[in-house]
Formats: sequence, C-alpha cells, structure tokens
Amino acid sequence: MVSGKKIAAAVSVTALVAGLSYMAYFDYKRRNDRQFRRKLRRDRKKVEKTATKISSPSIDEISDLAMELLGKVASEPMPQSPEDKEQFFMAQVSKGEALSSSGASAYPEAACCFFQALKVYPNPVELVMIYQKTTPDAVFKLVMAMMAQEVKQKQARYFDVFPPRDSNVRIKDKSKMEGKTKYKHSEDGVKSDVVVPNRALFATKGVEQGEVVYEEESVVSALLPCAQNGKFCYHCLRAVAEEKAETESTEDVEEKVEETESTESTEDVEKKVEETEPVEETKKSSATFECEKCHDAVYCSEKCRQDAYDAYHQFLCPSSNKTAREFAELTQKSHELAPILIAKFFGTLVDREKKKEIARALGVSDKGDTDEYTTWEHLEIMRYLELIPTANDATALHKLGEVMSASVPGLNEFVTGERYTMLKGKLDYNAFTVHTEGVVPKETPETHVSDTMRDDHTKSAVGISMYLISSHIAHDCDPNVQIVFPDGTDKAAVKALKSIAADEELRISYVDPQQSVEERQKQLQALYRIKCACKKCEADLEAAKAEAAAAPAAEDKAETVEEKSAEAVKTIDPNDEGTPSFAAVAASPTPVSAVEDKAEVVEEPEASPLKTIDPSDEGTPSFAAVAASPSPVEAKAEEAEKPEAETDEEEYETEESSDNE
Repeated sequence: MVSGKKIAAAVSVTALVAGLSYMAYFDYKRRNDRQFRRKLRRDRKKVEKTATKISSPSIDEISDLAMELLGKVASEPMPQSPEDKEQFFMAQVSKGEALSSSGASAYPEAACCFFQALKVYPNPVELVMIYQKTTPDAVFKLVMAMMAQEVKQKQARYFDVFPPRDSNVRIKDKSKMEGKTKYKHSEDGVKSDVVVPNRALFATKGVEQGEVVYEEESVVSALLPCAQNGKFCYHCLRAVAEEKAETESTEDVEEKVEETESTESTEDVEKKVEETEPVEETKKSSATFECEKCHDAVYCSEKCRQDAYDAYHQFLCPSSNKTAREFAELTQKSHELAPILIAKFFGTLVDREKKKEIARALGVSDKGDTDEYTTWEHLEIMRYLELIPTANDATALHKLGEVMSASVPGLNEFVTGERYTMLKGKLDYNAFTVHTEGVVPKETPETHVSDTMRDDHTKSAVGISMYLISSHIAHDCDPNVQIVFPDGTDKAAVKALKSIAADEELRISYVDPQQSVEERQKQLQALYRIKCACKKCEADLEAAKAEAAAAPAAEDKAETVEEKSAEAVKTIDPNDEGTPSFAAVAASPTPVSAVEDKAEVVEEPEASPLKTIDPSDEGTPSFAAVAASPSPVEAKAEEAEKPEAETDEEEYETEESSDNE
C-alpha cells in the first residue's frame, strides 16, 4: 500500500512541474503572441486605472464604483444566528485588513469585506468610527459610498413598504401626481438638480366621520415643564391617577367605641376617644413608581419605569452624575426641549436596534418589510426646517456628547453640529402637542418653552411628541382629520372630522383654526414657512377684502350726512343782520361758564391765608382783616345773585362785539 507521505510528495512534484510548465507557456505566449501581450497591457492598465480612481477619485467615480461593488455583494448570503454573525464579522474584518495592506489595487475588495462586516455588527455607528481611524482613507470613502448607495436604494423602495398596509394610508409625492417638479435652490437663488418632493398622506380606503384611520406609537416624547409636577408619567405622559386615602370620620370612631365598650373599661374607652381624632380627607398619589435616584421622574407603571431607564433615563437622570445634572440645568435655562428630545432619540434608537437584533435572533420579529429600516432612516425621510446654529446649540451638543458617550460609543463623531441643527429642524417641523383630559398648570415664564409644535389648541397641552407616519400629514385650516389621544398617553390616533374617500389626502391644522386668517398665516409663515392657500384662507381673505372695500364707502356716507347737518344748523336767517352766527354763539361764554370763570378768579387767592405770615411785614393784612374779607364761597354766591339782565346784557355786548369784529 502506498503511504500518505509518498502521495503528498507525488502531488507536490506534480504541482511544481505544472507551475514550471505554466511559467514556460506564459513566457512563450508573452514573447510570440501579440494578442496575448495586448491583453496583458489592457489588464495592467485597468488595474492601474482602478488604483488611480481609488487613490484620488472624483465623487462620480466613487459613486459608480460603489454601485458596482454593491451589486457584487448583494447576492452573497448573510448569516442569521448570533454565533454565525460573530464568525462572519471576524473573517471579513481580517480579510479586509489584509487586502488594505496589499495596495491600492486591492482596495475595492477590501471595501467589500468591511462593508459586509458592517452589515452584521450590532452598533454600525461605532464601527464606522473605528473604520475612519484604522482603514486607509480611500477604503473608508468607498465603504461610506457603498452605504450611501444602499440608503438610496432603500429609500427608493421605502414608500412601497411604509407605512404598513394595515394603517390604511399611503405616502405619495403630489408633485409627480400633479406633473409639477420643484427643484432646490441655493442661498444665491441658483437652481440645482436636486428635486424637492412634496409628499403627503393619502387614505387607501373610505373612512366615515368619527372613525379612527390609524393609531401610532411615538418615536420620542417629553413632558412640558409645566406638567413636570409628579402628576404625569415621564415616559408615556399618562395622567397619574389620584385616589383618596382611607379616612375615618367621628361617627365611625364612636361606633367602634360602642362595640368595644362591652369588653373594655370606661377609662380605656375614654382614653381611646381622646387619642383618636377625626382624620381629614387627603389625596395620595397612586404613582409609587419613581426613579430611585432623583425621585423626580414619576411613572404610571413599572413597565414605563423600566422602559425609560433602558432607553434614556440611565444617563439623563440628574442624580446619576454631575454631567447629567449640568445638562438638565442647561436645558432648563435655555427654555428648550430639543436637547432632551435629541438625547432621548439617540438612546431610544440604540435601544430599539438592540431589541430588533434580539427579536431576529429569537425568530420573533413580526414587523415585516418595515423591520429593515432603522429609526434614523425613517427620520431622514421627514421634512425639516433649515435653522441657523446658535451658541446654545454648540453648548448643548457638547454636553450631550459628555452625557451619552459612555452609553452610545461614537456619538461625538457622528452627531456633528450640522446633524444636530438638522435634528432640531426636524423636531420643529414635525413635533406634535400631546393633549390630555387632566388638569395642567398654566405656563409661566419659568416653564415656557420655545419649541415649535403642531397644535390645534383643542385641549390642554401636556407634552411634545414625534411620529413616523403622522409627520407626513400636510396642513389645512379646514382639516379633515384630527390627532387625538384616546388612551391618555402619547399614543396618537388619527380621527376623521369628515367623511374621507379613498385616495383623498389627509390634512390637519398646525395652528388654531379658530383664529383670524391674518393670525393663522402669520404663525404658519413664522413657524413653518408655509404660505397657506387653502380654501378657507382664500374665502377669509376675500371676505376681508370686501369688508375693507365697504369701509371707505360707509365713512364717506357718514361724512356727507355730517356736512349736511352742519350746513342746516348754520343757515338760521341770512337776512337778519343782528342775528349772531352759529360760530359766534358757540364761541361766546354761557352764563354758567362766565360764573365759573369768575369763581376761578376768586379761588386763586384762596391759598394766601395758608402761606407763612410775617407780622413785621406792613403789607401783610392782619388776621382780623383777612377774617373780615369775604370768603371765596361767599364771593361766588354774590356773583351768582346778580340780576340776570346784567348777565344777559354782558353776553349781548360780547356777541355784538364779536359780530363787529
């Protein structure tokens, strides 16, 4: 029997002979075959060209290459179990590192390996930050380009799978439906090739008035400062129920005393009566679920407390560390909820992705095709306001990084100032006011917040929240749906205010629709940069124009009536020369006014007796002389008792002199 060593030796010799033979054949073809030499030159140029593209590529070249590589890895199967994912990750990273060190020609294949490893890593943001520090710049750019192209492909099919079919709604681009294309313009007004979609939410079936179209959980929410009084849940915003504590009235005490009288002595009974006093009714909160550290965050259930802790409260609790306390104080002084909401969002984002991975590993994921999209990818689809960064934003971002860096690795590098401002713009445009049936204290200057919220002012505001589906509902001053909160939590329900047909657009009011058209349009322009042209605004503006046009005609008519009345009063008797004119009579003093004028003259020296009198002054009248002189009241009475004829005569002389003049 032939041994294994002999077989191995024979195989080695055969391989060596085959290798030498191929080398001899290759050298012969290279020397004598012109086509073979051309093929070699083409292959070499292709490799050099690829290396040049990778080492100093343009944006278009990187995008094209990324699309090509993405199509190459798309067909490769991905592992499913956690153990298989871990092995696959290690193998891809090791292979990518080896290829990166081989030179620029191997960069595309290395980028594919790193991209595949990224697909199975539980925290992609963290791994991207590691790639940025450890891989060649060309490889990192290629990996990021592949990620961007994948996002574009996912976005292209996003509206085919989201919103879920059972929500009875669908997102459509109105620009495509109407055949109108809107392009984005730069700050200088230059038109770009970027198309701005005009998306809206449409019903997929008919809905009757009063019916609920769909319900939706919030992405992130927060209590308003005025509602942070221990009476509302810090997680779901539910009003914490209050119950009356058990009390005993005086009658109940006396009944108990009578029952015990037969068994106890009189002295013991009297002593118990003295010690037992009527207890006043007091309200005791049933919310015994609170943060064990700060005791400020109150929850309606143990589930809410645990969910809040897992997602965000573990690093936002003011009592957990000094940095968290400083972050809470900063947001309170700035009168903004945006920093808190952004911190909650990233904490919730990481927590949800972890739970998704666990669900996939256990095979219990039931969200269908929408499960492939992360919360961040949902958020990127939403509209937002372009805001100008402020100094407070920079401070809040710095503190946010300090607070969450331990819980969310790589957050500081990922959330740049630009991304932070973009997130604020998305919150300002898409956030809703959460209403409650409970009693919320009125907002004060201390509890006021500057955040923008869609609010139709139907009920008391308790919090602010954002939703993935409802964010796509457009505004109308005469809405056909309304956001309500039937469970008393931040879970929203879209209720039909009118009968809605299939394929009809859903519209809500971003502001109070009961306001005047001027106030509505002023708020919409200031808060959302919307120039509303709905039917209600057009009708109200037409009515306002008609009213404004009718006002001058009414004023002209009133002025004409007044002029005619004045002319009729003035024309007394033109032939009577002795008749004084209306102006002269009006200008002349009446008897009463003449008496009042004299009284005023008399009243002037009234203050003289109160002055400091100097006895040595010869010009100063004596006390007796002053006492003998008539008082101002008596002088006024004497003037009033003069004959009426004299007064009439004086008036006539005054009128006549006026006429002569």
